Amino acid sequence: MTYQQWGNEYKTTADIIKERIANLKKQLITASVDELRELNYRISSLYQMYLDCMDIADTLIVRKGVAF
Repeated sequence: MTYQQWGNEYKTTADIIKERIANLKKQLITASVDELRELNYRISSLYQMYLDCMDIADTLIVRKGVAF
């Protein structure tokens, strides 16, 4: 597997997380006050994961060599 392929896997995971965040944001419209707190916590946690995946993906894609 090359760094490029590995980076693409992280990018794919980031895209999945981004879709999940979008779905949770849609739920905010009809959520109760208690649910809002939980949804916002989940969104912020997932957003941090998304940023981590994108950062790792970018780093790996720049390397482009053979990972293992």
